[in-house]
Amino acid sequence: MKLGRCDLDPDGGLCDGDSGLVAVEEPRPSLLTLVPPLLICHATGLALYFVPILGQHVATQHFPVSEAEAVVLTAIAIYVAGLALPHNTHRVLTGLGSDRGWMTLKLLALLYLAMLLGCMALINFSLGFLLAATMVPVAAIVEPTGPKYLSAALLVLVTPAATLLFSIFLHQELVDYPISALEGWQRFLQAIAEGLLDHHLYGSIVFPFIAIFVYPCWLLLWNVVFWK
Repeated sequence: MKLGRCDLDPDGGLCDGDSGLVAVEEPRPSLLTLVPPLLICHATGLALYFVPILGQHVATQHFPVSEAEAVVLTAIAIYVAGLALPHNTHRVLTGLGSDRGWMTLKLLALLYLAMLLGCMALINFSLGFLLAATMVPVAAIVEPTGPKYLSAALLVLVTPAATLLFSIFLHQELVDYPISALEGWQRFLQAIAEGLLDHHLYGSIVFPFIAIFVYPCWLLLWNVVFWK
């Protein structure tokens, strides 16, 4: 049997009969493929909001901490546990590592972040400006094709918790009263506890807004970095 030029081509392209090979276009990702990371990221945000309060009594029974310390430490544990999410989402998204996939997810994350920052500016303008100044530049440049670990380090530095910690040290430097790392950590834990207390006593919506919306949006960008 005589083989044509298209049959002998090792690249596996398609033949159009005249010009030889035709490039095979990459299939466009369906929006349904982005549902698992969206659901998992927002489920983590809901856990960050509900679990510390609901599980404080269980934590005090198993660890030598007070209820207030249990709430704060549980919130921090759930916050850090979100770093493992890229591995979980990729188990769901088997075989979906295309460039169009992460580009679509990043587009949704950027649109989501823009909407959240606009809402935060109406609630607390200074906090919205601080989050925009730190998160937007990094969110615009992160991608899975570049230096992955550098992008991951930049994302960790601009996460809301890291921004709060750095702001505490910066404030103390500006008032000419520098503090040690241990004292800064204690004030960081105190700030988280006060945020939770203000929400449950006075109805402040800053903590639930950060936990349920801003943190999941940050996790979407974290998934973009580890898409491949």
